[in-house]
Amino acid sequence: MLAKPHPVFKRGRMTSSENDPSRLPELTEIEKRCLQLAANGRTPADIVLETDIAMPRVTEATRSAIDKLGTRNITAAIIRATRLNLI
Repeated sequence: MLAKPHPVFKRGRMTSSENDPSRLPELTEIEKRCLQLAANGRTPADIVLETDIAMPRVTEATRSAIDKLGTRNITAAIIRATRLNLI
């Protein structure tokens, strides 16, 4: 007998309603910049050096983007933002 999937997990791909522009999360420019740089392999310390944004602000922007995108970590946030054409 197969176990039921955990209710947090959904099967299948994103539906067209999830791609609806009116339902997309709104990321700030700093959140987008931090995600883009992280997607290019930059560490938080690298982002601080490249952008002159303070480390606490980089951390806050990254955490905020993760929350807005409904993901658990930076890797998932980058993937979701890329799929939604936000970065």
